[in-house]
Amino acid sequence: MEKEGNQPKEMNLFARKSSGLVREISAIHAIVFNLVSAGILFSFLYITWALPLYPGANLPLTAIIAIFLGLPLALVYYMLSISMPRSGGDYVWLSRITSPLVGFTLNVSIVFVLLAWIGTNPSLTIQYGVVPLLYGWSVILHNPSLMGLANSINNPLFITIFGLFYFILIGFILTRKSKTIMNILIILFIITLIGYGAYIFGLLYVGQTGFILNFNKYSGMNYNQIINSAINAGYPSTLLLTTTMFALVYTFLNLIGYVFSAYIGGEIKNVQKSQLIGMVGALVIFSILLFIIYEVTYYVMGAVFVGSISYLASSGNSLYTLPIPPFMNVLLIYGTHNLIVVTLANIGFILTPLMVIINYMLISSRNMFAWSFDRILPSFITKVDPKYSSPYVSVIIIVGLAMIFQLLWLITPAFQYFLYLTTIVFILYTVVGIAAILFPYRKKEIFESSPNIVKIKIGSLPLIVIIGILTTIISVFIVISTFLPTFGGIMNPISLVYNLSVYPIAIIIYLIAHWYRKKKGLPLEYSFKEIPPL
Repeated sequence: MEKEGNQPKEMNLFARKSSGLVREISAIHAIVFNLVSAGILFSFLYITWALPLYPGANLPLTAIIAIFLGLPLALVYYMLSISMPRSGGDYVWLSRITSPLVGFTLNVSIVFVLLAWIGTNPSLTIQYGVVPLLYGWSVILHNPSLMGLANSINNPLFITIFGLFYFILIGFILTRKSKTIMNILIILFIITLIGYGAYIFGLLYVGQTGFILNFNKYSGMNYNQIINSAINAGYPSTLLLTTTMFALVYTFLNLIGYVFSAYIGGEIKNVQKSQLIGMVGALVIFSILLFIIYEVTYYVMGAVFVGSISYLASSGNSLYTLPIPPFMNVLLIYGTHNLIVVTLANIGFILTPLMVIINYMLISSRNMFAWSFDRILPSFITKVDPKYSSPYVSVIIIVGLAMIFQLLWLITPAFQYFLYLTTIVFILYTVVGIAAILFPYRKKEIFESSPNIVKIKIGSLPLIVIIGILTTIISVFIVISTFLPTFGGIMNPISLVYNLSVYPIAIIIYLIAHWYRKKKGLPLEYSFKEIPPL
C-alpha cells in the first residue's frame, strides 16, 4: 500500500462512505426528545428516595438552582454538537479533542448507564406504576381482588416476560424512520402531561386540610403521628440549606437527559437552531415542571410530612403500614381518593418508562453505530435499512443487551444504588467540560470552522472555555455529592464495583480493536483525525 505522508493512500478511514442516516428531526422533536429522556413523573419516586438521604432538603429550591447549574452543561453540549453534528455525541467530540481511548471509554460508560436504567424500567413500570394503579382502584372501589391481581403480577417471572415483549416492541419501533419515532414520543408525552396535570390539580383541589382529612380517614395512619415519630427518630422539623445543596444530586438524577439530543445529532435538521431549543429549552421547561410538582407536593402534603413518611418507610419503622412504598402516586390515592385523578396520574407514570426506554435504546444504538463507523466495532453493525434509514443491526444488539441488563437488575445487586450511575454520568460531564476548555487549542481548525456562536470571545478567552470551566466545577461537585449518602454506612461495595467496572471493560475492548486494526493495516488513529462523514 502506498503512503501519502503518514497516512496510507486510499485507506477507507470509516466503515461507510456516509452514515446513511437522514436529518429529519426538528426543533420540536429535539426538545420533546430531551424532556422525555429526563422523565418528569419519575419525580414520584425521586422525592421518596431523596428525602431519607437528604433529610430536610428543600426540593423545590433545588429545581430552581438546577437551571443555573445545568445551563453551562447545556451550552457546552450545544456548542460541541453544532461544531461536530454527528450521531454519537460526546463520543465524537471527546475522541477527536482528547483521545480515541478516552472518548470511547466514557461513551461506553454512558451506554452502560442507559442500559442499566433500561433494565430497571420494566420493573418500574409494574412495581411503581401498574401495582399502585391497581392498588388505588382497590382502595377507592373497595375491591380487594384488584389488590390480589396487583400482588400476582409483582414477581420476577412476570416482570421478566413482560420486559422481553416490551423490549421487542420498542425494538420494532426503533427500526422505523426517526421522524416516526419522534411523533410517537410526542403522543406519549402529551398523555404523560395529562397525568402530570391530574396530579397537580388533584392535590390543589383537595388542599392541605382535605389531604390530611382524607389521609387519616383512608390510610389507617395518622398524619401528625407520622411527623412526630419521624422527628423523634431524628428527622428535622424544618427545611435545611445544607442538605438542600447536596440534594441537588437527586434533582440532577431526574434532570439527566436534557442534553441527550446530542447523541442523535446526525439526524437533526437545522442543527444550530434545533439543538439550542432542544437542550436549553428542555433544561428550563423541565426544571419549571419539576419545581411545580415539588412545590405543590410540599404545599399540599406538607414538606415535613413527605420527608417523615419517606424516612419512616425507608427505615422499616412499624408505624408505616401501607403495603407499598409511599411514592407520590401512592400518597395521591389516600390524599384525594379520586378515581379519575389516581388513574390519570398512574397511567402517566406507566408511560414514562416506555418513553424513556425508547429514547435510551435509540441513543445506545446510535452510539454503537458511531463506534462501528470508526471501526472500533465490526463494520457490519453500521448496516442501515434503505427504506427507513435505521441502523437495524445496532438496534437488534441493543435489544439483546436490554434483556440481559433486565436480568442483572432482577437477580443481582449490580444496580441497586442509582447514585453510582449518576457518578458515572457526571464523570463523563467533567471530561466533556475539560474537552470544551481544550477545544479551541487542540482542534483549532474545527473550532475556526464552527458556527459564529461557538467562536464568541470574552476578551481574549473563548466563551466555550469559560463555560467548560464552569461545567467541570459543577460536575465535580455532583460526583462528590453522589458519595455523601454512603457515609452513613449504606455503601454497597459490590454495587460500586459492578458500576465502575465498565471503565476497564471499555479500555480492553478499545485496545483489542486497536491491535486488530493495526494488524490488518488499518490503524484506528487515522479515523480520529477527521470528523466522520454525514
